[in-house]
Amino acid sequence: MGPAAVVLVGWLGWGAVLPAAGQAARDPLLSGGELDEGARHEVVSVSFIGNQAFTDQELRRAIATRASSCPFVLAVTTCALGVDWGRDRAYYIPRVVEEDVERLQVLLYPANGFRHASVESRVDPVDGGVAVEFVIDEGEPYRVGSVNFAGDSLPPELRIEEDLPIAAGDPLSDLYIQEARDTIQMRLRNAGYAWAEVFRRHLRPPGADTATVTYQIERGPLASVGTVRVVGNQLLGDDAILDRLPFREGNRFSERQIQEAQRSLHELEIVARASVRRDSAEVAPDSVVHVVVEVREGDAHRVRAGGGLNSAECINVEGRWASRNFLGGGRTLQLRGRLSNLLASRLQSTFLCSQAGTGDFGRLNGVVAVDFAEPTFLSRRASLLASVFLERQSQRHAFVRDAFGLELGLNRSTGSNAFVSLRLRPELSRLDAAEVTLCATFLACSPADIQALASNNWLSPVALSFSQDATDGLFSPRRGFRATLDLEYAGRLTGSDYIYFRALADGSLYREIDRATVLALRFRAGAITAGNFAQPLTRSGGAPGVVPSQKRFYGGGAGSVRGFAQSTLGPRSLSIGVEELLRRRASGGGPTCEPQAVRDLTCDGSSLVGTDLYQLRPVGGLGTLEASAELRFDFSGGLFGGAAFIDVGQVWPQGLSLDDLEVSPGVGVRYNSVFGPIRLDLAYSFRDQEPLPVVTSQIRPFVPGQDDPSDRIDVGLPGAAAPIDWVVSEDLALLDPAVLFGADPGFSFRRFQLHFSLGQAF
Repeated sequence: MGPAAVVLVGWLGWGAVLPAAGQAARDPLLSGGELDEGARHEVVSVSFIGNQAFTDQELRRAIATRASSCPFVLAVTTCALGVDWGRDRAYYIPRVVEEDVERLQVLLYPANGFRHASVESRVDPVDGGVAVEFVIDEGEPYRVGSVNFAGDSLPPELRIEEDLPIAAGDPLSDLYIQEARDTIQMRLRNAGYAWAEVFRRHLRPPGADTATVTYQIERGPLASVGTVRVVGNQLLGDDAILDRLPFREGNRFSERQIQEAQRSLHELEIVARASVRRDSAEVAPDSVVHVVVEVREGDAHRVRAGGGLNSAECINVEGRWASRNFLGGGRTLQLRGRLSNLLASRLQSTFLCSQAGTGDFGRLNGVVAVDFAEPTFLSRRASLLASVFLERQSQRHAFVRDAFGLELGLNRSTGSNAFVSLRLRPELSRLDAAEVTLCATFLACSPADIQALASNNWLSPVALSFSQDATDGLFSPRRGFRATLDLEYAGRLTGSDYIYFRALADGSLYREIDRATVLALRFRAGAITAGNFAQPLTRSGGAPGVVPSQKRFYGGGAGSVRGFAQSTLGPRSLSIGVEELLRRRASGGGPTCEPQAVRDLTCDGSSLVGTDLYQLRPVGGLGTLEASAELRFDFSGGLFGGAAFIDVGQVWPQGLSLDDLEVSPGVGVRYNSVFGPIRLDLAYSFRDQEPLPVVTSQIRPFVPGQDDPSDRIDVGLPGAAAPIDWVVSEDLALLDPAVLFGADPGFSFRRFQLHFSLGQAF
């Protein structure tokens, strides 16, 4: 009862002039000393005594007096230490306290059946300000003795009288009596009784503490939809608008469908405003309801551009041109393009682009696409999408992918901001700079296997997705949830060279703790099962299934487990030039490995750990799990904010597991711009050293007369050439044993990871 009842006070407004009610408004009772009327007194606390029907939190929402407070996170940090930074101060105003007494005694309690409640306030001087206390004597409420219906009968098949907000034994609340009346009337109108009216009354005999609540029903005749008139449209044809309506002329009338029609029209991009209502200009009998649809259209063409900056993609820009009534019917044709990794090579050494790739991985990425959308396909709830695209994508130190393809999609709305979609995306793709990754991931280390996996291959998955967004904000939601489930299959039946099944679930939950603090939670889990590649490979047995690199799971980054750089959580490998393994490290000294050890794959490169000779390469995995909890708080009037978070997660090479979960706590600051929060996060990693496989080039003995002498491997110190009778072969070598790699045990500043991004982490 409480939360809904408190709405009554808010509906009347804080600034309303409340009527005097005898002793309802009393002067605050001062105890413990006198207040200096000329000074400002900070409100240290606001408390309630004697309340049973409402909680303290519900009563605080019903009054205007507030106590000084700190955002939740600051309350246990700076404010607990006596530092005033970030504290939201509130001051005692006698007039406001008096009005709060009347809000409770004259409005809130009587509206909920407590007609004899009395409220008085006490203001006590305390160190640093005053404590405001509301003393409440609720008394016994009047209650509902029975709920009756009079007038026209209620259709029994509609079960309209079930689950009403009020029942016998409840407090006699005006608010819930009115809510039940509105519920009955709306249920009748949704069932076709377009002119239904419901009147309410309650009777309490003198001296009785119960009342009879009666609802007078004037049902009226069943009505059908009459003429549907469309006005205001200039570009959209009448048929395109009528197709978006959930009703037709002659259908049974429903008030709910009138509201659904308005939402459906707003889904057309060209519609700027839509209104669907009963047509009072048309005369009709009570059994017919004429409807008018008023539409205001936006521009037929729209151009948009934007950009961003984050530590993984560096500078990125995008642009779109759209025709929003292409060939009529509200169809859209869109040209879009996006570029990322702009200036990555120049800014990679700065924190702004610290996680961007280098070399081939740091070159310009982008996508160019043409999209077509049919907004009403077989049903007003379904839309058809088609797209042709050309893109270049890189995963830092893992692969570079070039692709050309087509995407066909069918989307269907299943409710408010809830959708199910079916997509087919055939593409011809090619991998570059992926030799080391293919060797470490699939044991494809021979030129033939690398060529088979890296050359042009067809990837043609079918995907089924379910999504719902029930949040109250786009950039920084404070309440609600988001949920997504993606299921994807590729195989011979879809025309794919790869065979796999991929499932990924992602959900976020948001709860407001106070006006300045939000708790955000996230859970993400995925798994992939893999089949055989279309072409036979010569690799040795025991390798994992072949799943294309871009479909594997990667962890770490600004939107993942933030104690790790982009894609560095989970399976990784190391790569190193074979010359560095064979090079003599000092005058007269020996190499890290002898040539035969490299040839036999037994070279141990552990002694080079700690140098900058190894390059860390993410491999990706077939299973992932992540969970995050984040406290978000605002200060400085909401322009700036902060966060304290803890991320947990891992990526595994073979399916889901709970082994080796990484924990990463951190803090962050936010600048709440009009484009969304600009975010800077600092997180810490506890990951221990772990053995990583090493990929290098294979070598073979020098063959006189077949090999050029200049091809011999030089293992000398700088300025002192020392070629040996070995040459680099075309094969790659996956060495055994692995080397122990990572930060030293114990606290280290190297374990901190900084992320810079636009938008919340989730």
